[in-house]
Amino acid sequence: MRRTSSLDLLDAGGHGPLRLRGTARDLRTADSTGDEVLGAAELDVVVERAPRPVVSAVRARPALPGLDRLVGAPAMSGYRAALAEALPDEPSGAGPLHVLLDDVPGAVIISGYAWAVEPSAGRPPLTREPPADVCSGWRSDGTMMTGLRAQGSMPRLAGPPAPALVRADDPLAWHELPPLGPREMRRLRRTDVGLDPTHPGILVVDAMFRDSYVDSDGDESVVHEYGLAARIDRDALTVLRVVADPRVLPWQECPVAGASAGRVVGQRLPGLRTHVRNELIGTSTCTHLNDLLRSLDDVAVLARAL
Repeated sequence: MRRTSSLDLLDAGGHGPLRLRGTARDLRTADSTGDEVLGAAELDVVVERAPRPVVSAVRARPALPGLDRLVGAPAMSGYRAALAEALPDEPSGAGPLHVLLDDVPGAVIISGYAWAVEPSAGRPPLTREPPADVCSGWRSDGTMMTGLRAQGSMPRLAGPPAPALVRADDPLAWHELPPLGPREMRRLRRTDVGLDPTHPGILVVDAMFRDSYVDSDGDESVVHEYGLAARIDRDALTVLRVVADPRVLPWQECPVAGASAGRVVGQRLPGLRTHVRNELIGTSTCTHLNDLLRSLDDVAVLARAL
Protein backbone atom coordinates (compact mmCIF):
# COMPACT_ATOMS: atom_id res chain seq x y z
CA MET A 1 0.00 0.00 0.00
CA ARG A 2 1.22 3.48 -0.84
CA ARG A 3 -0.34 6.72 0.38
CA THR A 4 0.96 9.89 -1.26
CA SER A 5 -0.09 13.46 -0.66
CA SER A 6 0.87 16.93 -1.81
CA LEU A 7 -0.16 20.23 -0.27
CA ASP A 8 0.73 23.23 -2.42
CA LEU A 9 1.15 26.67 -0.85
CA LEU A 10 0.07 29.20 -3.45
CA ASP A 11 1.21 32.82 -3.04
CA ALA A 12 3.39 31.66 -0.13
CA GLY A 13 5.50 34.82 -0.24
CA GLY A 14 2.65 37.28 -0.55
CA HIS A 15 0.86 39.39 2.03
CA GLY A 16 -2.71 38.46 1.12
CA PRO A 17 -4.59 35.24 1.85
CA LEU A 18 -2.70 31.96 1.60
CA ARG A 19 -4.32 29.27 -0.56
CA LEU A 20 -3.59 25.60 0.10
CA ARG A 21 -4.25 23.14 -2.73
CA GLY A 22 -4.02 19.48 -1.76
CA THR A 23 -4.22 16.07 -3.44
CA ALA A 24 -3.83 12.63 -1.87
CA ARG A 25 -4.17 9.04 -3.06
CA ASP A 26 -4.07 5.46 -1.76
CA LEU A 27 -2.60 2.91 -4.19
CA ARG A 28 -2.42 -0.87 -3.76
CA THR A 29 0.23 -2.56 -5.87
CA ALA A 30 0.33 -6.18 -6.97
CA ASP A 31 2.72 -8.50 -8.78
CA SER A 32 0.31 -9.78 -11.40
CA THR A 33 -3.22 -8.45 -10.94
CA GLY A 34 -2.37 -4.81 -11.53
CA ASP A 35 -2.35 -1.72 -9.36
CA GLU A 36 -5.55 -0.35 -7.87
CA VAL A 37 -6.42 3.12 -6.61
CA LEU A 38 -8.42 2.57 -3.42
CA GLY A 39 -9.05 6.19 -2.53
CA ALA A 40 -8.32 9.78 -3.55
CA ALA A 41 -9.02 13.22 -2.18
CA GLU A 42 -8.65 16.91 -2.96
CA LEU A 43 -8.61 19.86 -0.58
CA ASP A 44 -8.70 23.64 -1.01
CA VAL A 45 -8.23 25.86 2.02
CA VAL A 46 -7.93 29.64 2.20
CA VAL A 47 -6.14 31.13 5.21
CA GLU A 48 -6.31 34.80 6.15
CA ARG A 49 -2.88 35.67 7.55
CA ALA A 50 -3.53 38.91 9.43
CA PRO A 51 -3.82 39.69 12.24
CA ARG A 52 -3.41 35.93 12.90
CA PRO A 53 -3.82 32.88 10.63
CA VAL A 54 -7.50 31.88 10.43
CA VAL A 55 -9.30 29.49 8.05
CA SER A 56 -11.62 31.57 5.87
CA ALA A 57 -12.76 28.93 3.37
CA VAL A 58 -12.51 25.15 2.96
CA ARG A 59 -13.65 22.77 0.23
CA ALA A 60 -12.94 19.05 -0.04
CA ARG A 61 -13.59 16.10 -2.31
CA PRO A 62 -15.07 13.85 -1.03
CA ALA A 63 -17.18 16.30 0.90
CA LEU A 64 -17.42 15.70 4.63
CA PRO A 65 -20.45 16.93 6.59
CA GLY A 66 -19.33 19.40 9.21
CA LEU A 67 -16.14 20.47 7.47
CA ASP A 68 -17.51 23.99 7.02
CA ARG A 69 -17.28 24.35 10.82
CA LEU A 70 -13.57 24.93 10.30
CA VAL A 71 -14.28 28.37 8.84
CA GLY A 72 -13.18 30.89 11.45
CA ALA A 73 -10.95 28.36 13.24
CA PRO A 74 -7.28 29.15 13.94
CA ALA A 75 -4.99 27.77 11.24
CA MET A 76 -2.04 27.05 13.55
CA SER A 77 -2.26 26.53 17.31
CA GLY A 78 -5.73 25.21 18.09
CA TYR A 79 -6.43 24.02 14.54
CA ARG A 80 -6.35 20.28 15.23
CA ALA A 81 -8.66 20.63 18.22
CA ALA A 82 -11.07 22.54 15.96
CA LEU A 83 -10.73 19.81 13.31
CA ALA A 84 -11.61 17.10 15.84
CA GLU A 85 -14.62 19.12 16.97
CA ALA A 86 -15.77 19.72 13.38
CA LEU A 87 -15.45 16.02 12.45
CA PRO A 88 -16.08 14.09 15.68
CA ASP A 89 -17.12 10.91 13.87
CA GLU A 90 -14.21 10.84 11.42
CA PRO A 91 -11.21 8.90 12.80
CA SER A 92 -7.88 10.55 12.05
CA GLY A 93 -5.99 8.82 9.26
CA ALA A 94 -9.04 6.95 7.99
CA GLY A 95 -8.69 8.20 4.43
CA PRO A 96 -6.37 10.19 2.18
CA LEU A 97 -8.29 13.41 2.87
CA HIS A 98 -7.24 13.29 6.51
CA VAL A 99 -3.51 13.58 5.83
CA LEU A 100 -4.25 16.80 3.92
CA LEU A 101 -6.46 18.21 6.67
CA ASP A 102 -3.87 17.30 9.31
CA ASP A 103 -1.11 19.08 7.38
CA VAL A 104 -2.73 22.53 7.32
CA PRO A 105 -0.98 24.01 10.41
CA GLY A 106 2.42 22.70 9.30
CA ALA A 107 1.91 24.28 5.89
CA VAL A 108 1.00 27.63 7.44
CA ILE A 109 4.14 27.51 9.61
CA ILE A 110 6.44 27.21 6.57
CA SER A 111 4.46 29.60 4.36
CA GLY A 112 6.69 32.57 5.16
CA TYR A 113 9.82 30.85 3.84
CA ALA A 114 9.93 33.18 0.81
CA TRP A 115 10.43 36.14 3.12
CA ALA A 116 13.48 34.43 4.64
CA VAL A 117 15.24 33.54 1.38
CA GLU A 118 14.25 36.48 -0.83
CA PRO A 119 14.54 39.85 0.91
CA SER A 120 12.80 41.49 -2.05
CA ALA A 121 9.65 39.64 -1.03
CA GLY A 122 9.22 42.32 1.63
CA ARG A 123 8.75 40.42 4.87
CA PRO A 124 6.73 42.45 7.39
CA PRO A 125 8.89 43.69 10.28
CA LEU A 126 8.98 41.51 13.39
CA THR A 127 6.94 43.09 16.16
CA ARG A 128 7.90 40.50 18.78
CA GLU A 129 10.35 37.65 19.17
CA PRO A 130 8.91 34.25 18.14
CA PRO A 131 8.56 31.64 20.90
CA ALA A 132 11.82 29.79 21.58
CA ASP A 133 12.64 26.18 22.50
CA VAL A 134 9.65 24.68 20.69
CA CYS A 135 11.99 22.37 18.78
CA SER A 136 15.68 21.79 18.11
CA GLY A 137 15.89 24.40 15.34
CA TRP A 138 14.12 27.07 17.41
CA ARG A 139 16.24 26.60 20.55
CA SER A 140 16.89 29.89 22.35
CA ASP A 141 20.68 29.67 21.90
CA GLY A 142 20.58 28.29 18.35
CA THR A 143 21.50 29.75 14.97
CA MET A 144 18.02 31.00 14.08
CA MET A 145 17.07 32.65 17.38
CA THR A 146 20.45 34.33 17.91
CA GLY A 147 20.28 35.62 14.33
CA LEU A 148 16.79 36.99 14.92
CA ARG A 149 17.96 38.86 18.00
CA ALA A 150 21.08 40.24 16.36
CA GLN A 151 19.68 41.18 12.94
CA GLY A 152 15.91 41.38 13.39
CA SER A 153 15.49 38.72 10.69
CA MET A 154 16.34 35.08 10.12
CA PRO A 155 19.77 34.17 8.72
CA ARG A 156 19.78 33.58 4.96
CA LEU A 157 18.77 30.10 3.84
CA ALA A 158 19.74 28.14 0.73
CA GLY A 159 18.54 24.56 0.26
CA PRO A 160 19.82 22.08 -2.35
CA PRO A 161 18.05 21.58 -5.69
CA ALA A 162 14.95 19.37 -5.39
CA PRO A 163 15.42 16.04 -7.20
CA ALA A 164 12.39 14.87 -9.17
CA LEU A 165 10.35 12.16 -7.45
CA VAL A 166 8.16 11.22 -10.42
CA ARG A 167 9.85 8.68 -12.72
CA ALA A 168 8.97 8.24 -16.38
CA ASP A 169 9.21 4.43 -16.06
CA ASP A 170 6.80 4.34 -13.09
CA PRO A 171 4.02 6.87 -13.77
CA LEU A 172 1.73 5.49 -11.05
CA ALA A 173 4.29 5.92 -8.30
CA TRP A 174 2.89 9.37 -7.46
CA HIS A 175 -0.42 11.06 -8.07
CA GLU A 176 -0.38 13.92 -10.57
CA LEU A 177 1.71 16.86 -9.38
CA PRO A 178 0.89 20.15 -11.17
CA PRO A 179 3.82 22.53 -11.72
CA LEU A 180 4.54 25.19 -9.12
CA GLY A 181 4.99 28.85 -9.92
CA PRO A 182 7.55 31.30 -8.52
CA ARG A 183 7.43 31.82 -4.74
CA GLU A 184 5.18 28.81 -4.24
CA MET A 185 5.85 25.85 -1.97
CA ARG A 186 4.91 22.19 -1.78
CA ARG A 187 4.71 19.66 1.07
CA LEU A 188 4.99 16.08 -0.20
CA ARG A 189 4.36 12.90 1.77
CA ARG A 190 4.71 9.21 0.95
CA THR A 191 3.95 6.22 3.19
CA ASP A 192 4.62 2.67 1.94
CA VAL A 193 3.31 -0.30 3.94
CA GLY A 194 4.15 -3.91 3.15
CA LEU A 195 4.81 -7.24 4.81
CA ASP A 196 8.22 -8.56 5.78
CA PRO A 197 8.59 -11.53 3.38
CA THR A 198 10.34 -13.61 6.03
CA HIS A 199 8.10 -12.50 8.94
CA PRO A 200 4.53 -11.93 7.65
CA GLY A 201 3.47 -10.81 11.11
CA ILE A 202 5.62 -7.70 10.75
CA LEU A 203 4.57 -4.60 8.83
CA VAL A 204 7.45 -2.80 7.12
CA VAL A 205 7.01 0.94 6.66
CA ASP A 206 9.06 3.27 4.50
CA ALA A 207 8.00 6.91 4.60
CA MET A 208 9.28 10.36 3.68
CA PHE A 209 8.25 13.97 3.53
CA ARG A 210 9.65 16.99 1.74
CA ASP A 211 9.01 20.72 1.80
CA SER A 212 10.25 22.52 -1.30
CA TYR A 213 10.25 26.10 -2.56
CA VAL A 214 10.32 27.62 -6.05
CA ASP A 215 12.21 30.89 -6.10
CA SER A 216 11.60 33.95 -8.30
CA ASP A 217 13.81 32.43 -11.03
CA GLY A 218 11.71 29.24 -11.16
CA ASP A 219 14.31 27.00 -9.44
CA GLU A 220 12.96 24.48 -6.91
CA SER A 221 14.98 23.73 -3.77
CA VAL A 222 14.43 21.52 -0.73
CA VAL A 223 13.65 23.22 2.58
CA HIS A 224 13.03 20.16 4.78
CA GLU A 225 13.27 16.46 4.03
CA TYR A 226 13.14 13.43 6.32
CA GLY A 227 13.04 9.72 5.64
CA LEU A 228 11.67 7.17 8.09
CA ALA A 229 11.81 3.37 8.38
CA ALA A 230 9.64 1.46 10.84
CA ARG A 231 8.63 -2.07 11.82
CA ILE A 232 5.21 -2.65 13.36
CA ASP A 233 3.60 -5.77 14.81
CA ARG A 234 0.75 -6.56 12.41
CA ASP A 235 -1.65 -8.01 15.00
CA ALA A 236 -0.96 -5.82 18.02
CA LEU A 237 -0.20 -2.73 15.88
CA THR A 238 2.68 -1.94 18.22
CA VAL A 239 5.69 0.03 17.01
CA LEU A 240 8.75 -2.23 17.22
CA ARG A 241 11.40 -0.03 15.63
CA VAL A 242 11.68 3.45 14.11
CA VAL A 243 14.71 5.10 12.51
CA ALA A 244 14.56 8.66 11.18
CA ASP A 245 16.86 9.85 8.40
CA PRO A 246 17.41 13.64 8.47
CA ARG A 247 18.20 14.56 4.85
CA VAL A 248 17.74 18.31 4.45
CA LEU A 249 17.17 20.68 7.36
CA PRO A 250 17.81 24.43 7.60
CA TRP A 251 19.87 24.81 10.78
CA GLN A 252 22.89 22.98 12.18
CA GLU A 253 20.96 22.20 15.38
CA CYS A 254 18.11 20.44 13.54
CA PRO A 255 19.49 16.93 12.72
CA VAL A 256 20.03 15.93 16.36
CA ALA A 257 16.24 15.75 16.71
CA GLY A 258 16.23 12.61 14.55
CA ALA A 259 17.01 10.53 17.64
CA SER A 260 13.63 11.48 19.16
CA ALA A 261 11.90 9.12 16.70
CA GLY A 262 12.88 6.18 18.93
CA ARG A 263 10.57 7.51 21.64
CA VAL A 264 7.50 6.13 19.85
CA VAL A 265 8.74 2.51 20.12
CA GLY A 266 6.25 0.47 22.13
CA GLN A 267 3.30 2.71 21.25
CA ARG A 268 0.16 1.25 19.67
CA LEU A 269 -1.72 2.39 16.60
CA PRO A 270 -3.96 4.24 16.31
CA GLY A 271 -3.24 6.81 19.00
CA LEU A 272 0.24 7.81 17.94
CA ARG A 273 -0.89 11.28 16.90
CA THR A 274 -2.00 12.01 20.45
CA HIS A 275 1.19 10.53 21.95
CA VAL A 276 3.44 12.61 19.68
CA ARG A 277 1.49 15.80 20.37
CA ASN A 278 1.67 15.30 24.14
CA GLU A 279 5.12 13.77 24.62
CA LEU A 280 7.46 14.86 21.80
CA ILE A 281 7.98 18.49 22.71
CA GLY A 282 10.94 20.78 23.31
CA THR A 283 14.44 21.14 21.91
CA SER A 284 15.09 17.39 21.56
CA THR A 285 12.38 17.17 18.90
CA CYS A 286 11.53 18.56 15.45
CA THR A 287 8.06 19.81 14.51
CA HIS A 288 8.43 18.46 10.97
CA LEU A 289 9.68 15.05 12.11
CA ASN A 290 6.76 14.95 14.54
CA ASP A 291 4.36 15.42 11.62
CA LEU A 292 6.01 12.47 9.87
CA LEU A 293 5.80 10.34 13.01
CA ARG A 294 2.13 11.26 13.42
CA SER A 295 1.43 9.87 9.94
CA LEU A 296 2.42 6.39 11.18
CA ASP A 297 -1.09 6.26 12.60
CA ASP A 298 -2.27 5.85 8.99
CA VAL A 299 -0.56 2.45 8.88
CA ALA A 300 -3.40 0.99 10.96
CA VAL A 301 -5.78 1.74 8.07
CA LEU A 302 -3.45 1.06 5.15
CA ALA A 303 -2.47 -2.38 6.49
CA ARG A 304 -6.09 -3.59 6.29
CA ALA A 305 -5.90 -3.47 2.50
CA LEU A 306 -2.79 -5.66 2.20
